[in-house]
Amino acid sequence: MDNAHLKKIWEKGIKALEQRDFVRALASLKKVEKAAPQDPDVHFAMADAFLGQGKADLAIRQCQQGVDAEPNAIAGWIRLGRLFLMTGKGERALKAFGQAETISTSHPHAAAGIAESKAMLGDLEGAEAAFSQALFLAPGEPDLIISLARVQDARGQMQAAEKTLREACAAHPGVIPLWQSLGRALTAWDRIEEASDACNEAQGHHPNSIEIKIQRAQLAYESRDLETAQNLYSELAKTFPNDVEIQNDLAQVLASLGQEAKAQELLKNLTEREPLFGQPWLNVARAKRYKDPQDGEIQKMRAALKRRQLQPSQAAYLHFALGKALDDCQAYDDAFAHYQKANAICRDQLDFDSKALAAHVDRIIDVFTPKLMSQLKGQGSPSTTPLMIVGMPRSGTTLLEQVLCTHPDVETAGELRTLAQSARRLTEAGEKPWPECIAKIAPDLLDAQEQAYLDALTARTGTARKVIDKMPQNFLHLGFAALLFPKAVVVHCERDPLDTCLSNFFQVFPAGIDFAYDLADLGHYFRSYQRLMAHWQALLGPQLVTVSYEELVSEPEKVLRPLLEDLGLSWNDACLSHQETVGRVDTLSLYQVRNPLNTGSTERWRNYEQHLAPLRAALAGE
Repeated sequence: MDNAHLKKIWEKGIKALEQRDFVRALASLKKVEKAAPQDPDVHFAMADAFLGQGKADLAIRQCQQGVDAEPNAIAGWIRLGRLFLMTGKGERALKAFGQAETISTSHPHAAAGIAESKAMLGDLEGAEAAFSQALFLAPGEPDLIISLARVQDARGQMQAAEKTLREACAAHPGVIPLWQSLGRALTAWDRIEEASDACNEAQGHHPNSIEIKIQRAQLAYESRDLETAQNLYSELAKTFPNDVEIQNDLAQVLASLGQEAKAQELLKNLTEREPLFGQPWLNVARAKRYKDPQDGEIQKMRAALKRRQLQPSQAAYLHFALGKALDDCQAYDDAFAHYQKANAICRDQLDFDSKALAAHVDRIIDVFTPKLMSQLKGQGSPSTTPLMIVGMPRSGTTLLEQVLCTHPDVETAGELRTLAQSARRLTEAGEKPWPECIAKIAPDLLDAQEQAYLDALTARTGTARKVIDKMPQNFLHLGFAALLFPKAVVVHCERDPLDTCLSNFFQVFPAGIDFAYDLADLGHYFRSYQRLMAHWQALLGPQLVTVSYEELVSEPEKVLRPLLEDLGLSWNDACLSHQETVGRVDTLSLYQVRNPLNTGSTERWRNYEQHLAPLRAALAGE
């Protein structure tokens, strides 16, 4: 580029590129390309401009021309590899990064690209080795450390992943993303309390970090430490009054604490201020009973859905909100149309495999046999304090929890993840995966899990005779629970299959409930759940007590008297008016359980009967 005029055009194009004015950048760069077609830097700059416009294929073509013009341009091969990774072309990415490595065997970006390519192709062992090599070349690089831990976790090496992250946090305490990754990993492993501890430690190193404070607030909410969550979100809301997500999370905490007026004031303010933010609309709709499809709020939600700027994730919340509002108005077909659209958006981001679940249930049934229970008999704790309430989500577990908590001898620890955590620990300690590893588990390991469970159960409760663990998905672990606590009663909440599945379909769940956004998925999941519960009933006998949701809401005393007797508790009239004592609820049922026992949600499926063919077919095993 000796020509001064051409150089000026080049500089103009690069300046436009830096200003993210990609149209103007390309207009200049194309002129330079015409005059200097063999200049690799021109092709690389044009690749960046095309990528800025979202035209990845054209960016790849330009980058390929750049490396063809200069085969020894290591930066070009790395750019090309990155583009292939962005477009899901793992094989081609691996070749591009391999070319970069032949030019320089000590370039950390080439090694990292090879690692990412192998991970994309499913070669996790090779990816782990490549990330380790990249870290050898660039010690302490946070992105590489985090990527290495993710690959280790994906390989089932949770202890190695945890060690990688904890050692990195200790060696580089000033790097916030490392602390955040440790917190997220511990959360994903259902170790919420430890994640909170890690975030608290991180805040000590970074007292002014907003990111860490937000993570602490989220974890406090998840671990039922609602007062701490309220304090943290209140501080954040004052610091960032225009952050709609923080304001919404604060409102959610206030609602869970029973501070409805404050919560609704915040939420309605958010819907006025930012109508395209869908989450507040859903919380507003949940707390209200609508009567007229022409209600002003319903019309505002409809208008928001027509806006082109609306993000799909927020559209899902608006569809759920409209589904609930129109259900209130008995406009059932219109309501179901919105529920379908909401669920389709959510389902598109998930990968539920009903056959894998059925196979997992088969393995549980094959392992937990009368013979195994007899072999391990006598190794469990004599404690009768644990009171597990299990069932499908939306089967009445929260309602029963709140009813029983009115009894002076009963408290709740909420939804504990401890059984799932213990299963992971035993898997890591054994030679076989869960549940097969349970057959040859050492007695001292079982003792340790019993104590860990009791510690978690009583960490936030007093000295009640019974402490509830209301984790619905504990139904997957009831054989294990019976080994740990053979004298503790387990209560199973059972509800009509169509009502249960439909209620799931009408909700947005926290991460982990990936079966609830498709009627066929729900039906298949319910069948696996039913099959496993039938096995547990045969295996555990009177230790497993089933409560019918329909009977609980229609004839509560008839249900509760024998249940309390099974639990070894005396009758208490307060159990018939639980709504007078509900203080804090942190599940999706937080609005429903504040009402007296009623039959308003029984046989709700009849309103949607004409839409339920996929659900009926799946429930029938078709």
